[in-house]
Amino acid sequence: MDTTLTTRSQVAGESAVHKLTHQAYAHIIPPLEKRLEAYKRFQELAAQGKSTHELVLAITKEFPINQATVYAWRKGRSPIGSRSGRITYRKELFYVLGALLGDGCIYHWRNTFQIWLLGEPEFCAKFADMASRCTIHGRGKSSHYKPHPYPNRNVWFVRFQNAELYFLLKEIRANLAKLQELLDREGHSTNALLLVEGFFDAEGCVKVIKEPARKTPKVNIDFCNANLPLLHLIGRELMASLRIEPHFTSQWISPERKVSHHLRIYKKEAIREFLLRVHTIKLKAEKIPYVENWLEKK
Repeated sequence: MDTTLTTRSQVAGESAVHKLTHQAYAHIIPPLEKRLEAYKRFQELAAQGKSTHELVLAITKEFPINQATVYAWRKGRSPIGSRSGRITYRKELFYVLGALLGDGCIYHWRNTFQIWLLGEPEFCAKFADMASRCTIHGRGKSSHYKPHPYPNRNVWFVRFQNAELYFLLKEIRANLAKLQELLDREGHSTNALLLVEGFFDAEGCVKVIKEPARKTPKVNIDFCNANLPLLHLIGRELMASLRIEPHFTSQWISPERKVSHHLRIYKKEAIREFLLRVHTIKLKAEKIPYVENWLEKK
């Protein structure tokens, strides 16, 4: 009996030690969202000129972050681990951002940070290629994504996990100034055109308007989205990069009574310049003769 009691006591003690150890481990390695919150605070304090010692004291006191992590941040290490998925800031990233701001979704599910894009096969294939070029996963390994048909639906999709892209897109949706900040880095014109290209592939249309009174159907370029500030940003980049003047209109969509906003390009020379510089999938083969006829018409 005494032996049984001793054994139970030992088991209980070992369980308590294991529980404490697990709690300590959880304290040292917090969820990614909390780590990013701590890193943001770290950046704020560093910008104020705080010393390394002051940074370590402040961050470890305010957040469940150990000292070694703060020292690593001070040396330039990212708060996002390599296993969670990283991005590289190259021109293809702006196409990916434009496409996701149009037809993308992000989900945090079971401790994974998922990126989804739905669309036609050609769009999904192009997006998968662009995303593969600017993302890294699993300890620095390059990515290679593929589009897949969505079961029982006439649409395709691309899905992958990438925490850094997830949080970047989340931040941009909350504050478009972040996107402008990224564009204002070097390579602005190229980056802006790829942003426009990705967004147009997702939300744009080369519209051919056939009317009985017209021998030659007219053509315009049409972006449609519910986010008017985002359309205004796209319009500014069109003006800055291509000298194309955008025109904005809004309309109610019934029965939901939601507002749909449009950015349109009407002038022939502007349409010509747009299609020359923006390599969109939306200029389908069957539309090319109409576009050529309209642009040649005096």
